[in-house]
Amino acid sequence: MNKLIIASTLSLILAAPGAAVAATPEQQNAELQELKVQLQALMNRVDELERQNAALMTGAAAGASGEAGRVAALEQRVAGVEQASGEQAGRIAEAAERDRKMDWAGRLRWNGDFRYRHEQFDIEGASSDRVRHRIRARLGLEAAVNDALKVGFRIATGDIRDPRSGNATLDDANRHKEIGLDLAYVDWRVFDGAVLTFGKQGRPWFEAGNSLFYDDDVNPEGVALKWNGASGAFANVWGFWLEESSSQADSNLVGAQLGWEFKQLGVTVAAGYWDYGAVRNQPVLNFSGSPAGNSTFSADGNCAGSGTTQCYLHDFDIVALDAQWSGKIGSLPLTLFAAWLQNRDPGDLDTGYNLGLQFGRARDPGSWQFGALYQDVERDAQFGALLDADFAGGVTQSRGMQLQGVWVPVRNVSLKATLFLNDVNYDTASELDYKRLQLDMNYKF
Repeated sequence: MNKLIIASTLSLILAAPGAAVAATPEQQNAELQELKVQLQALMNRVDELERQNAALMTGAAAGASGEAGRVAALEQRVAGVEQASGEQAGRIAEAAERDRKMDWAGRLRWNGDFRYRHEQFDIEGASSDRVRHRIRARLGLEAAVNDALKVGFRIATGDIRDPRSGNATLDDANRHKEIGLDLAYVDWRVFDGAVLTFGKQGRPWFEAGNSLFYDDDVNPEGVALKWNGASGAFANVWGFWLEESSSQADSNLVGAQLGWEFKQLGVTVAAGYWDYGAVRNQPVLNFSGSPAGNSTFSADGNCAGSGTTQCYLHDFDIVALDAQWSGKIGSLPLTLFAAWLQNRDPGDLDTGYNLGLQFGRARDPGSWQFGALYQDVERDAQFGALLDADFAGGVTQSRGMQLQGVWVPVRNVSLKATLFLNDVNYDTASELDYKRLQLDMNYKF
């Protein structure tokens, strides 16, 4: 464009002399100077237009380039976010897979304890005092199958012929100690507050305080339903096997208990009924061949004719009441309790009761607890196979005191001393004093 303008201008300059033949030399020179000024002005204008055009083209190019850069940067950021999101999703999937694989571990709960016991006896009429050391070891596992079902197992030391003992005595020239299946059960939470349990399980009924009507090592076998209401009411129902026989009736235990916990008052009361079936006129249960103080007679193996087999003389249809109050003296907890039972079958020597207290709570390091109990159980008041095996040697027609102190030196470790001051076969010709001291070191995990 610049060249075209210059060529046109030169043509005008060349044509100018011919058009002004008649003009004087001064006029011609003036016109020529004016044309030169006009030409210079035109050239300047052309240069300005070209500069502006170049600036416009540069700005347009720069704008287009900037927009393209912003688009490219945005696309790059989107790609980065998509990549990071993909990587995060992968990590989440991997974590979920690890959680799924490890979920079984979170559903398991191990528990156990070990006890070392020093024990000595002072029994009237014995040729000498007896001293022995015993151990008890238990290991349990509980697994949550789902939100409603739970399965539990536990193995423990003890004499497998005696359900009232979890101890292994240190004797017999280092003979291996026996280990048996102590618990094996399924808990089914039927609905909130109600649990149905199948198998070998802990005792399902409420026991006031430190009652010794039942041995802590006895774990009955069968089915039980436990219900606890939001208002404080509770109910327990059970059906357990005692002895299965191919030739005679099967001994069993069925029963129920109703109770109420008055939470604001700290009071709990309960009434229950224990019905032992196929016990009377049946051989003594084969856990040591001992009736544990209950009345028996001698007969043949079917308890029908003469013989040397010991058979139960009475049935056991037991009514029981339990009550306890829990409160505090200062900052220390205090529990007062009492229990009563009566066997409805014999009509004589059929009643038992206990009462006692527990003061303090042996739980945290440095804490302690003291307990005292008085118990009286007539000969056929309680089924001897369930009676506590330490009190008076585990027999009925016994009465006396149990004194107990516990101290926790460190976490999960406790030291306990228990003293029994009892009368065995009281009010009979064979009455004797029975003293027993136990010193325990207990370890829990």
